[in-house]
Amino acid sequence: KKFITEGEYLIILDGLEEMQKKEHGEEFGKMQYQEFKEILTGIVDSSFKGLCLITTRFPLTDIERHPSYKRLDVEELSKEDTKLLFKKVGVKGTEEEIDAVWREFGGHTLSLVLLANYLGTGGDIKKAKEIPPFYSDKEAGGKAHRILLWYDEQLDKNQKQFMKIFSLFRQSVGESEFDAVFLPRIEMKPFHFKQMVDDLCKRRLISKQSEFRLMTPDSRLPDFSYTTHPLIKGYFESIFDRKKWYFGYLGVILGKREKRHCHKAIYEYFGSIAPDKPETLEEMQPLFEQVYHGCSAGLYDEVCDNVYWKKIHRMDEHFIIYKLGAWESNLSLARSFFPNGDFSQMPLVSKKRDQSWFLAVVGLALFNIGKPKEAEKLFIRGINMDIEDNDWKNASIGYQNLADLQFRIGELEKGLERAKNALKLSEKANSNKDICNSKAYLAWILHLLGKDKEAEEPFNQADELQREISGDWLYGLRGIYYADFLISIGRIDEALKLTKTNLKICQDENWPHHISQCYRSLAAIERIKRNHKKAETHLQKSIEIARRIGMPSLEIEALLEFSRLDLDRGSYGDAIHRANETLKIVDRTGFKFYEPEAELILAKAYLAQKDKTQAKSYATSAYDKAKTMHYKIMENEINEFLESLTYKA
Repeated sequence: KKFITEGEYLIILDGLEEMQKKEHGEEFGKMQYQEFKEILTGIVDSSFKGLCLITTRFPLTDIERHPSYKRLDVEELSKEDTKLLFKKVGVKGTEEEIDAVWREFGGHTLSLVLLANYLGTGGDIKKAKEIPPFYSDKEAGGKAHRILLWYDEQLDKNQKQFMKIFSLFRQSVGESEFDAVFLPRIEMKPFHFKQMVDDLCKRRLISKQSEFRLMTPDSRLPDFSYTTHPLIKGYFESIFDRKKWYFGYLGVILGKREKRHCHKAIYEYFGSIAPDKPETLEEMQPLFEQVYHGCSAGLYDEVCDNVYWKKIHRMDEHFIIYKLGAWESNLSLARSFFPNGDFSQMPLVSKKRDQSWFLAVVGLALFNIGKPKEAEKLFIRGINMDIEDNDWKNASIGYQNLADLQFRIGELEKGLERAKNALKLSEKANSNKDICNSKAYLAWILHLLGKDKEAEEPFNQADELQREISGDWLYGLRGIYYADFLISIGRIDEALKLTKTNLKICQDENWPHHISQCYRSLAAIERIKRNHKKAETHLQKSIEIARRIGMPSLEIEALLEFSRLDLDRGSYGDAIHRANETLKIVDRTGFKFYEPEAELILAKAYLAQKDKTQAKSYATSAYDKAKTMHYKIMENEINEFLESLTYKA
């Protein structure tokens, strides 16, 4: 957002409907991801000097009412452009005949392009009458459906089979895919197959382009790839599911079976080119396609075990989320295992333990991208399944996640109960790692509730247990909580040693979310020591990582610490801006725990600017919220500020 305001840019977002919500109703046309919505609203803001051109078949609900937004309906091809199109292709016909065809087709661009290329060079426009007319858009499934239905009847068996298989691919299709997937299912010699592909290109059913493709075994080599229009793809994919009157219900079954077989072939192809240990999201793309096509083929258990668990998560390493920080990508992958991508349903793997694991994976992803209320339901469902199965270890992990979630949404006492449940079940499972984690959660929430003496004991016990397990001090999230606790009670030097050790461990393990938190803790320590430049350097690293991996809770924590630094440096305008940014994220995500502190920062900044009315208003609001959630340490701090404000007045 900052980058695009520093110059004058042309930004083109082509086919944006892939990023928009398709469900009809109030949500129709809204961006699927809040971060992308923020980019769009940043673009339409007056500080953006350039132009953004967007193509989409859906309304741009998030920005359509903004004054700088202008909608241009380009579905209808003009009469003049239709004449130019027919002239370029070489179709013969008078202007009156072309006008008549234009009216007949309602100016629909895709249909006219397909028609022109079907008639071809020297073609007679009178043949357009051979295509039956529309009676209604609804009965034919849209304007393009008419000509595609007619095209379907003109294609031979091999062409139709090619288009059906082609429609199942989510991305561009390369010539290497032709050899592996298409030719074994289409009985043609390679030369004739190539002629057929060229003919389909001439008809504009598919289009050819040259590009460097990551799907090839050697991504440095160029490869020709082929794509098609979304409406064409949707039409030919629907052929699999179309009921034939002469087969009745059996026709539907046979169509679905054929579709699954094709998906399985594509799944096996991507498996043959996928690297065993991809290190980046780009290298993982064949595995992502494997998950989609394997699940579409109904191979849920096989895909879960051999692709999603072993290669994408790398088992307990959870590589895609803990090393790459790709929470959104992981959520998208997990969706393939649920009926129609609906997380309220049960995942389609057969083992009960795998089902509860998927609920936990999806819950954790939703939580970390800022959807805690949706995540909470999944955590609870997974925990109940684990308890029914006497799986105390995973039930404890579920309660740990729930404790983390509930204190962040401002339900501190509920979070405390969840931490106690986690500890109880970890002891029942005799899992030292989970006992250590649970005690750290318990201690942290006790601290937030203002019970520092009670908190110190479980923190010390967790630290001792960690040394028994690995020989290290507390590290990861539990080490961050302990460091923040030590900072809060004034044991700064201990916090510094602990955080430096934690940062090194997290960097060695490549855990970006914990690295971000360590930098934020180091910034707090340097701020307290009045080393403002060092603090700012740490915070820049912290917030950059938080935004890169898309975890709003980390961004909130970094923004709040930045605001505290701004107050200490006397940059009150910056403090106000960052506190307001924090409140926007809180409002979007529901992480209410951070709201009182953001409002206290606003109160302090406005007081420094001699606006006592605003200062009192924000402080009073912050106090009420802290008191409601029993956030005692913040309640005490706000109360001190209000008392000093009254005294000064």
